[in-house]
Amino acid sequence: FKRHLSRQQVQLSFKIEQEEIVAIDEESFQEYVTYHVFLLISLDRIPTLPGCFLMIKSCPMEHETILSNVHKIVHSLEQTTTLKSIFLVADTSKQDGFLRQYTSVDMHAYTTALDKIIEERLVDKLVIVDGKDSAQLFQVNNRWLGKSFASS
Repeated sequence: FKRHLSRQQVQLSFKIEQEEIVAIDEESFQEYVTYHVFLLISLDRIPTLPGCFLMIKSCPMEHETILSNVHKIVHSLEQTTTLKSIFLVADTSKQDGFLRQYTSVDMHAYTTALDKIIEERLVDKLVIVDGKDSAQLFQVNNRWLGKSFASS
């Protein structure tokens, strides 16, 4: 949750402070952390933090690898970059006949992997593009890519 909250702090105008509640093991007399407490402190003004937005695009052909790929991308970039927000665009408009199709499509496995990505809070927003609403594609492309077209 800490990673997710740290990305949300700019949008919601708060900062995060972490405290650990430590206990002592009665047998070994070693300290150990029993709880991590995250304090959300309201800010008077909204800070402008450096960083960027990340948009990851995927298709159902990636049903076997999408979860591990998103893990790898997000964790690698978060080590060196402040990510303000992470979006995953799932393009489900095509399920067969890809130009360079290297595997078959398993929509159930793909949606299960997308659910797991959301459950693990790896991304802040999941945008599912089914190809039926060209206005949705136009809006995503215009907002994030600065391009005026309705294709993915």
